[in-house]
Amino acid sequence: MEDKKHKRQDILKSAMALFKDKGFHNTKVEEIALGAGVGKGTLYEYFENKQDIFDETCIEYVNQIIDKIKNISELNDTFHNKLLILFNENLRMESDITLDNILSSKNIISEDTIKAIIGKIFEMYDLICGIIDQGKEEGVVLNNIRSEIIACMLVGTMSQYIRLKSNMKEKEIKEDDVIFDLLYKGFAVK
Repeated sequence: MEDKKHKRQDILKSAMALFKDKGFHNTKVEEIALGAGVGKGTLYEYFENKQDIFDETCIEYVNQIIDKIKNISELNDTFHNKLLILFNENLRMESDITLDNILSSKNIISEDTIKAIIGKIFEMYDLICGIIDQGKEEGVVLNNIRSEIIACMLVGTMSQYIRLKSNMKEKEIKEDDVIFDLLYKGFAVK
């Protein structure tokens, strides 16, 4: 059972890398199987077709983000440190693929998968709101701004910053600390 789970994960990991590099239409199922170290026939034991693989890859990616946020929210740490970890983890994970990229693939992703991803995005926002609520309890986040608004601002700013970074050379933009400070000071108690 564990071996099946690993093979499935290997297939999704291979697919994610290929879809990122080559796009959906230019990726062949044979390449995904080769990258996962399995035969094409074995791949079809786990997935019906390339569309199924793509949809599952998108859901898996969003699940990884949710797991990271959940782990951060459960840390026995201050709001400031959790936010810093969240910011750095987001930069690390989303430099490969962004939620915007996934959702902009509407003509490729099935409607059911889009609905599932949107549901997971709400779950992600709930977790982030929980971290923000901790900041309010600690007295470091303004209480007069709804947590959902702050979460929206955080996610939006991080997504745009990641998009900017992905279009520039590494040495051209190294303002991670500046962006974090701007975000934090925007809703922190003065």
